[in-house]
Amino acid sequence: MGSVIKTLLVHLLWLAVLFIASALTNASLVFVIVNQVAPPHYQAALNLALQLTSQAKQHNMPCKVYIASDEWPNLSAWTYFPILESLSSRHGRNSSWVVLVGEQTVVKLPTLLDVLHGHDPTQLMFLGRGVSDLEETIIHHYASVDPEHPFQYVDARAGMVLSITLVGRLARRWSDPATHPHSEFTIDAAYEFSTFVQSAGVKLTNHSAFCISNQQGCAIVFSRLFQCKGEVRTEDIHFAVKSCSKFHSERLPVIQDTWLGDATNHAIYSDIQDTRFGTVLLGVTNTERGHCGKTLAIIRHAAQLPHLHWLAVVDDDTLISVNRLRELLTCYDYNEPVAVGERYGFAATTPQGYDYLTGGAGMVFSKTLVDRLASSGVCECPSNETPDDMYLGICLRRLTIPATHSSAFHQAKPTDYPAAVLEGEALVSFHKYWQIDPRQVYQQYLHSTGQVHKPSDQPKLDNTLHISENIHAVNDHLTGDDPSTNNDHDEL
Repeated sequence: MGSVIKTLLVHLLWLAVLFIASALTNASLVFVIVNQVAPPHYQAALNLALQLTSQAKQHNMPCKVYIASDEWPNLSAWTYFPILESLSSRHGRNSSWVVLVGEQTVVKLPTLLDVLHGHDPTQLMFLGRGVSDLEETIIHHYASVDPEHPFQYVDARAGMVLSITLVGRLARRWSDPATHPHSEFTIDAAYEFSTFVQSAGVKLTNHSAFCISNQQGCAIVFSRLFQCKGEVRTEDIHFAVKSCSKFHSERLPVIQDTWLGDATNHAIYSDIQDTRFGTVLLGVTNTERGHCGKTLAIIRHAAQLPHLHWLAVVDDDTLISVNRLRELLTCYDYNEPVAVGERYGFAATTPQGYDYLTGGAGMVFSKTLVDRLASSGVCECPSNETPDDMYLGICLRRLTIPATHSSAFHQAKPTDYPAAVLEGEALVSFHKYWQIDPRQVYQQYLHSTGQVHKPSDQPKLDNTLHISENIHAVNDHLTGDDPSTNNDHDEL
């Protein structure tokens, strides 16, 4: 009897999926995988694209899947803005929902269809996991916070869904100089995109189906780790601490008491020799700001070190989890040019703009990239005071090497982020000691071997699958698009 009931329930579930898919047949889904191009990220994006098209085919659901780095390779799709007009022009007349996800997500299509069935795609809809600031913070430009009615912005790790109607409105506002965002800096892309959506008169609909941990009822789930093999030894990472005599007594004891003991291969680069801390001089005069000369001197010095695989450049008020950084770096090859950290952008959506790794969070470079940056004439500071992280971003752009982002790195203190944003991460770094006890922060957030903050059941990404099918061909089969006849879908 139990097996009969179980079979009946399976059939009922299948009928429900078919009903929802049928209701959306003329309102197809458009998935955009907002990915990075470094090999493990791109491979994960390919895997996710194949999984999405396979699920859509199984449920007879018309959909289109884009891998952003393929479709919009030079448009800084990670900021979301530059792809709005393209999506609106391609799909404004024949689709209903645009789903933006990172490559580190698991999508459960039947659950997502169920969620969308409860919303009207002709309305201005913005759905996702909502988070909010408790106080004003530097990473959000010190925007005022109303404790009674906090602004909810999307946690992009869990994906987001926009009605095509909203995409059209946003595309028009983006193209209009009067409503185009004016800030040159991209610091927190999800927050800045959410404020742009709010400026269009639309608030985020917070929905429990957008998840950081794998729970019942989740439609899109963030999965923090690739399944990477190999080992990165502590001694293979040279930790280069930037300091100056002004801060030796204040800051260096903190890193000695926290993470520096785990960094067996390290040096503190300063402007004086201090026997208390074993500082190293590179012949560069200290500057009040910028520090480009010092950082490039460190890179050139590191290029001469024996057995170097990775260079981690950090400030003397940066807290690091050495073990978690080792774990993260197993996903990358030091024989390739790799730069990893927290990505910011300067005029990133313009032809003259660029991405860069923000220095306070820590900048990590592979041996191959260190050698290239150290070569004569490749990356020469305009002055010692030039901002080092931004100028390195310019150098990476010239070399066509991407700045690879990890949400485990943080330019600010834990108190500058909503607690929900830190959940599910194997946190690697925080920056600044102001108004906190840095030793306590290290113990609470970073003193761990490999656990995530607030450990949860994380779905694993399969990063071992090699894609042999043509993703665009699968898309065309599902949607009936013919690139030779339908320019609305296949031209920017």
